[in-house]
Amino acid sequence: MAANWQRGVLKAMGVKNHAVEVVGITDFTPWYRRVRLSAPGFLDELALHPTIWVRLWVPSLSSDKVVQRGYTIVDPDPAAGEFSLDFVLHEPVGPAASWAKHATIGLRAEVAHTPQKLSIDAESDTLVLAGDVTALPAITTILGAAPEGATKHVVIQDTHDDHDKLPLAVDARTTVSWAEPDDTGSGIVDLLAASLIETLDAERSYLWSAGERKLVKAVREHARGPLALPRHRQHTQYYWIFGHDAG
Repeated sequence: MAANWQRGVLKAMGVKNHAVEVVGITDFTPWYRRVRLSAPGFLDELALHPTIWVRLWVPSLSSDKVVQRGYTIVDPDPAAGEFSLDFVLHEPVGPAASWAKHATIGLRAEVAHTPQKLSIDAESDTLVLAGDVTALPAITTILGAAPEGATKHVVIQDTHDDHDKLPLAVDARTTVSWAEPDDTGSGIVDLLAASLIETLDAERSYLWSAGERKLVKAVREHARGPLALPRHRQHTQYYWIFGHDAG
């Protein structure tokens, strides 16, 4: 398949692509799939940290080119040279979801690491993690690396009724709430407010949010307004835009 202009730009910037091969597939629900990838040597080049992500190159649905999509590395095993990527098999289907939906053992692709590191103060005693299910893999990695003894508030926007089957490891200091989707992100903000997060110590808390753009914008405004969190104690990033066809 032909490369697109992004691939050329990234190559010029020194971003290297690495071959991967599908070695396992796990369906937690009919709409949430984990694809296990073998990539000998790839993880040896990385400093693994929460929310570390790769660019996955997959066939476009509208041309003969390949396109990139970002996915968080989960369950990395450097010794085995393997890691996993989680996919929401949404409709209408996008190129990455289509690739994952039709993936079989032995299927090959390429990934490229993006050097963007999240830094969470080890003294943080409260973590607020908010997003939709596309943010679930990153939230999982943050929970796994949370400061010892920290309280974790997780709020996720979604419509499905089988959340108990999702790979979200929680402990006694973790609360998980589910918000109904809406056009403005107000539902997830209402849940944040209802969980008394306004009482947080702004200098010992950290907020992370990702997912659909309007959701993230609403959470960001809540963090800067009612929560009054300093900029270095929050990270927000939108992954996708409702109604936007990514091709």
